Amino acid sequence: MHNKILKSKKAAIELSIGTIVVIVIAMTMLVLGLILVKNIFSGATESVDSLNSKVMNEITQLFSDEGAEIVVKLGSDKTAKIKQGTDSFSVGIGARTSDGSSMTRDRLTYKLTLDQAGNNCVKSIGLSATKNLFITPLDIENKFDDLPGDKAFARIQLKVPKGTNLCTQKVFIDVKDTEISTSSPGSSFIFEVIKSGFF
Repeated sequence: MHNKILKSKKAAIELSIGTIVVIVIAMTMLVLGLILVKNIFSGATESVDSLNSKVMNEITQLFSDEGAEIVVKLGSDKTAKIKQGTDSFSVGIGARTSDGSSMTRDRLTYKLTLDQAGNNCVKSIGLSATKNLFITPLDIENKFDDLPGDKAFARIQLKVPKGTNLCTQKVFIDVKDTEISTSSPGSSFIFEVIKSGFF
């Protein structure tokens, strides 16, 4: 009888330990699954908080990879996914002189304009409300922030208040070289207003 009770207690302890191990493994898998889902839905685009040397090196690498005179640090699809309720989101851009010469503060400028064709934020929330999403001014010649050598770097800043309708908008970037009076071939990026969810 005494042996039976000991075996029963031993079996109960083994069952408890087995249950705890299963729970720990299940919780680990759940956390890893949540992290994976977050990474999938957040996309590869992140806000550029500052134009530090790491960001400028990444943009410089894009010049080599793309062979372009204007580059946007947003991945291959050039899409920024911005959650509702975001106070500041920055997109890093870079431009370089076509002749490879050094530049001054006034040499290169960039202008942002909204694509008004198609089903986009302009159509969904109106032109004025879409323009209000930009901290960086639209439709004027803006100066670049940093100018090392023949390259120029800037942050395009946006804000998306809570309650902004979900929409997608293409933004054109045109760079002008005032010293040789020519414009570089333009570029563009897309921003997408997404729900502010659990992640």
